[in-house]
Order: sequence, then structure tokens, then C-alpha cells
Amino acid sequence: MKPTVFLCANDSLLHWHGNDGDSLPSASAWRQGSIHDAASDPMLGNADVTLVLPAQKVSLREVAFVASERRLLRQTIPYSLEEQLVDDVDTQHFALGVPQGERVPVAIVDREWLRGWLDRCAHAGLDIKRVLPEQLLLPYRQQCWTLRAEAQRWLVRVGPYRGFAMEPESAAFALQLLLDSSAELPQRLLLQSEQPLAEISSQLPELLRGIIEPLEPAAAIGTPTIDLLQGAFARTLPWRRWWQQWRTVAVVLGVALAVQIAVLAIERYRLQQQNLSLRQQIEAVYRGVEPRGVVNDPELQLRRKLKGLLGSGGSSVMPLLQQVGGALQKVEGVSLQNMTYSEQQHELRISITASTFKDVEALRVAVVAAGLNAQLIGSNTDGSKTRAQLRINERSR
Repeated sequence: MKPTVFLCANDSLLHWHGNDGDSLPSASAWRQGSIHDAASDPMLGNADVTLVLPAQKVSLREVAFVASERRLLRQTIPYSLEEQLVDDVDTQHFALGVPQGERVPVAIVDREWLRGWLDRCAHAGLDIKRVLPEQLLLPYRQQCWTLRAEAQRWLVRVGPYRGFAMEPESAAFALQLLLDSSAELPQRLLLQSEQPLAEISSQLPELLRGIIEPLEPAAAIGTPTIDLLQGAFARTLPWRRWWQQWRTVAVVLGVALAVQIAVLAIERYRLQQQNLSLRQQIEAVYRGVEPRGVVNDPELQLRRKLKGLLGSGGSSVMPLLQQVGGALQKVEGVSLQNMTYSEQQHELRISITASTFKDVEALRVAVVAAGLNAQLIGSNTDGSKTRAQLRINERSR
């Protein structure tokens, strides 16, 4: 697991300190310098960097909402707080915490101030993983307040998502106002301070003096909190850094891919031409068997025709052809012009030409003699030839 470094933004200087994830160091333990000093510190080289915003820069609120607004909170919250804010809502960045029932915690900070710090960090090569309000890093315990007393300012947390900074001189007045407006008084005042307890206690409202519980300056970091890297400031993937690292590999892969695509395109064209040639050959074979009609699936159509010729359910065209062929051989002067077979009716129709109508009738009699039914369904005389059609099928058993 990577170490954590807290980088505390200020108007001019930065304060930073390495952290094991369980405690926040005292004020005297923080390192101090410019953003370039921080970026060159080996401590930040392989760490998850958290940017901590000073409590005086972040305003915390809890806003009530109705269930129907839950999906639109990011759009509606700014205007719900418009009358409570001194600055224009369009200049503020609103970060939402996890909704609790029908209330949602909100952290508010000046948008351009935050953007300026994030841009400076990015230009210095610092990859900021989280942005947290300073007051929400204080330890939190239910029904307790937490006070961190430093020489120049005091920091207080009075709820899971409530806290602010104040000057030591006005702390007693501010805390008293807070007590007067609180619906529920704290059971304990968790105190972090490097100053003597008696000195701090004398500056507190009387109600808080008797419930002080000293904490180590590096007590556990508070939870829950609100990450301000959301909305317009949400983290994006570091495409630029990845591109610098993998550019050469990407170019080589791109060239290889282009070559592969070209080879596949050529092979596809060749196979299409082969397929076209094969389809033309198949159609030519089909037309040799069936010169008329539409060709959709030659192979399937030929199979159906073959199945029809072989017959189904015990019937077949072959015996009919044998018997009709035998009759044709017995009658001279008769020529077969055309022949069609209906599988459904198991019926053979033949078109013939003969020298005389007597020859047509002789053929019909020969077919009947072969054990079949033969019916003349049409005849006409064309010069010296007689044309006729016979319908032939098996006799009923």
C-alpha cells in the first residue's frame, strides 16, 4: 500500500507531511516550503498525495432535500444555498458527501482558488489523488466535539460534516454561540494541543471546561469526509503521462496493425473473387438442369428436385420413367419433346410429336398396357405433325 502525504495549501507556502493513513501530525511536524520544494521532496515520489484545504477556505453545510430531487442534487444544491452565501453561486464549487436520509453534506470553496492550486500542483508534477477540507481531518466521535488549539488559530469539528477555524481571541465567544444554538450539547470535548491544558481551558466557555478529554496531537484522522475532486474537478485518467511512456510502443503497434489490416483486406478481396467465381459455376450447373425459374440457393433447390425425383413415402418417378420409356420404344414415329413431373400428385406429363394422331393413341394404349393411367389432355395438328400432351400416373390400388 502506498504511503499518504498530506499537502496543505496556503496563500503562499505549502505544508506537507508523510502519513501512515491513521494519524495527522501536529503543526510543528509539518514541513514547509514552495510547491517546487514539495515536488522535489523524495517523500512525495511514491505516495498518494492528498491536498488539504484550509478550514477558512471551505464552508460546510448540510442541506435537506426531498426524495424526488436525489438524482438532481448536483444541479439543485447550489441554488438551495444561494441565499446563505455571500459570494455568487456561479463562482463556487460545490462538493457533495454521502446523503444521510434526506439530508446531504456539502463542502463549498471558491472555484478559481481551487483551480489555481490544482493547476500549480499539476505543473509541478504532483498527482493529487484527493482534496479534503482540513476541519474534517480532525478526529470524530459521536456526541463529541473536537478542538485543535494552535498558537495562531483554533480548529473545531462539531459533527460528522461540521467544522470551522477561528482565532484564539474570539474562540470563547464563537464556541458559546455554538453551544447556545446547538440542539444537543456535547458529552466530551476532545482536545488536541501542544499548549498547557490549563491555558486552553481558561479560554473555553465554562460548560466545556468540565468535559475536556485530552488527545494526542497525532490522534486518528476523522471520518467521514468529503472529497472535493468531483464535478468539474473530478479526476481524469493521466493520458498525457501514459502517452509519453508508451508512445514508441503505440507507434510500432499502430504500424503492425495497419499492415495486418492491409493483408486482411487483400485476402478478403481474393476470397470474395473466388466465392463469386464458385457461385457462377454453381449457377451454370443448375441452369444445365433447370434452365427456367429464379435461382436463390442452387444447392438447396437441386436437392429438393432430386428428392422429388426419388419420391417420398414409397413413391418414385423412376418406375414411371421406365414404364413410359418402354412404351415409347414400342411405338414408331413418336418423339418426346418435353416432360414434367409433379411430386405432390405423383404425375408425369409428356409433350410428344407424332406422324399421325393414330400414333399418339398407340402410345397412350402402350402406356396403359404397361400398367399406368394415361390421359390425353390436348392435341393439335401442325402441318404434317401432330402435337399432343399426355398425363400419366400410377393406377390406384
